[in-house]
Amino acid sequence: MSVKKYPIFLNLEGRNILIVGGGNACLEKLLGLEHTGANIHIISLDFMDEVKVFLEKYPNIKTETRAVTEEDLNDRDIIFLATSDPNTNKKFRTIAKEKGIWVNSVDDPKNCDFYSSSTIQIGPIQFAISTDGMFAGVSSSLRKLFEETIPDEDHELLETLFAMRRNLKEILPEKEQRRIVLKEIIQKLNSEYFHKP
Repeated sequence: MSVKKYPIFLNLEGRNILIVGGGNACLEKLLGLEHTGANIHIISLDFMDEVKVFLEKYPNIKTETRAVTEEDLNDRDIIFLATSDPNTNKKFRTIAKEKGIWVNSVDDPKNCDFYSSSTIQIGPIQFAISTDGMFAGVSSSLRKLFEETIPDEDHELLETLFAMRRNLKEILPEKEQRRIVLKEIIQKLNSEYFHKP
């Protein structure tokens, strides 16, 4: 039986993130790290055009065009090893482990301390889907299913629901009263909007 993973959402604001490699995997990680407030540093022998285009929007992301060294791993909170060379990934994963740094070695689940998930952002709600690094295509398909099930026009409704709950804390300071009102709102939505009894 495989070991169960513990899903979490990390607050990366102000954290030092190193990405090694400048290809497709780098771009995927950048898209996931976008808007997290992390301090991102990328080291790669070369950068593909799509990565360069992404980086034009974020001049605060530090980049260096060279080979990674052991010293580059110092003072990092998380490292993404995204090179096309499995030996490089394995070598620096070992060094990072000795330093107590968490590593995600792209497309190499055996050398990962954690796996990135496929995420869906629907208004204020975020879903994360993971296949333990085994089959990213399945995560992508499930993400599309969620996006089709909850259309864009519902995002505003979800934002409104969250705003209502925040406002209710001021109007109804008593927790039990709030719970009753929120339960009635949800039941009404289920029966009238989502057509559930």
